[in-house]
Amino acid sequence: MVWQRRRAGAALLAAMLVAALPAVAEEASLRVVLADGTARSFGVAELRQLPLQTAEARVREGAPFAVAGVSVTALLKAAGLDLSKNLGGAQVVGHALVARGADGYRAVFGLADVDPHFGKPPLLVLWANADGSPLRERDGPIQLVASGENRPGRWVRQLVSLEVHNMP
Repeated sequence: MVWQRRRAGAALLAAMLVAALPAVAEEASLRVVLADGTARSFGVAELRQLPLQTAEARVREGAPFAVAGVSVTALLKAAGLDLSKNLGGAQVVGHALVARGADGYRAVFGLADVDPHFGKPPLLVLWANADGSPLRERDGPIQLVASGENRPGRWVRQLVSLEVHNMP
């Protein structure tokens, strides 16, 4: 009798935790800060509203796999920096993009890595795997993937911000 109550209690607790997981992921947000100080936060629900882009990624010599998310280019545009306009090389190559994770990890990209005029593979912000399954807990709720890089050194787990900085 006692074991049945414990098992029922454990099952109820597990069900409550599973029910809470999507809410936690939905509350996650990503802050985008432009060089002029303009800032905007995007929740997962807002990220889902932006155009989805797919790409192929690979980790070291592993097999390629599909990733799907919002391009950093689209996020910057939604925040007020439209790189699809011809801004001129000096406006782009003199800036850096810093991606920060919740644990303090950061990766730096030249803004030209994001500008579609330079023809680089996309940097994608993901909140789910390409098949729709949730990201691993250690990677999410939001992750940055540099789809053109075989070494994941600039892939940022638990992404919390993208910041554009003017370089001196």
